Amino acid sequence: MESIEVKIMDNTLYKTMEFLKNIFLLNTIWLLMCIPIVTIFPATTAMFAVLREWKTQGDIQVLSAYIRFLKESFKQGFFIGIVWLVFTSLLLGDFIITNQLNSNLKYVLFSFFFLLTIVYLFVTIMIFPVMAHYRVSWKGAIKNAFLLSVANLHYTILSLLILAATILLCFYFPGATLLSFSMAAFLINALVSRGFQRVNETYTSEQTAEVSLGKLRTPAVRS
Repeated sequence: MESIEVKIMDNTLYKTMEFLKNIFLLNTIWLLMCIPIVTIFPATTAMFAVLREWKTQGDIQVLSAYIRFLKESFKQGFFIGIVWLVFTSLLLGDFIITNQLNSNLKYVLFSFFFLLTIVYLFVTIMIFPVMAHYRVSWKGAIKNAFLLSVANLHYTILSLLILAATILLCFYFPGATLLSFSMAAFLINALVSRGFQRVNETYTSEQTAEVSLGKLRTPAVRS
């Protein structure tokens, strides 16, 4: 009886260590790929794609999978990243200009830009899982990210809270950056995957789902 318990504990410890190793490796690769700044979008998309394959296959070679997904998503991710950079700059500029106004229009514009910021955050938190799960155009990725974020509002809010907590953790404990971002992505991916599955199940056929959301990416077949 004791030997069985020891084997169970050893197996649990092994799985935990393997999980932490993969999370650490994925986090390290992601941080390195984000150093040029302009590569943050394709780097993050590749991270979510690795997590999706990890979830569907149960085991994965993190480095080779990440490189494969980075090559696959680089062009689209880089382009959307540029779009996001421009939009973020414009949004920040609008807030700065609006803050300098002295009329009542200031509060109307603040309300409008606040709502626009919420939409911006919803799409931002969801666009990486969307690009990792579906084969869509860049316009389709943005549209579906918004629609899926609204359709799964509770998951979207939880994902934003996870991201906010991760940023605060890294701010106060810089050493947490070694694991925290890939762990946050792991949790967010687990949440949104459930939301995607629920939305897909509402369609009456696979063809309808593909037209509405885009074709699901097929996990790589191992040799």
